[in-house]
Amino acid sequence: MKNITAIVLAAGFSSRMERCKLDLPFKNHTIIEEVLLQLSKIAVTEILVVTGHYKDRLENLLSGNKGITITHNTHYAKGMTTSIQCGVKKASINSDGYLICLGDLPLISSEEYKLVLDAVESSIHPRQLIVRPFHREIPGHPVFFGADFKDDILDLKEAEGAKSLFKYHSNFVQKLKINNASIIKDFDTPNQYNKHNS
Repeated sequence: MKNITAIVLAAGFSSRMERCKLDLPFKNHTIIEEVLLQLSKIAVTEILVVTGHYKDRLENLLSGNKGITITHNTHYAKGMTTSIQCGVKKASINSDGYLICLGDLPLISSEEYKLVLDAVESSIHPRQLIVRPFHREIPGHPVFFGADFKDDILDLKEAEGAKSLFKYHSNFVQKLKINNASIIKDFDTPNQYNKHNS
């Protein structure tokens, strides 16, 4: 079994929801707690939650979860990339790679997360692997980056994610077909939330 760090990005403004969306009710808890519940069912070595704008609210909500480590991104206002970098810096030095997860995709089950991990497990060189899941040609999450790409991630200058690495390291990218649309259904607006939480 590889040492994999799950990095849950939970630092955003939730601007289109006009309030913190990660602590909205979902099932019998909250959106972020559902994401963490599903991650707790898979074989990752550690789970890091990267907070930002709603630091205090999320830290209070998750204070009783002993299975996670919370780290705060002081540069969250500069975009998602800084949160990815914050998580990668905080990850164990023994990590073979990073499973980048979004805190607002509670429809992803442990089965979808496991499909990505299975691709990592079957790789001869997981530290040199990038796994990018797709649903009907639409890229989704979570994305896996092997630890050999750590410096590339930390050197990123683009604000919203690591898309340039997919192109720059295209020879190392494994496109993973996933039939469940959950990997692309984030909750950005009240309509999206109400549609899937009714």
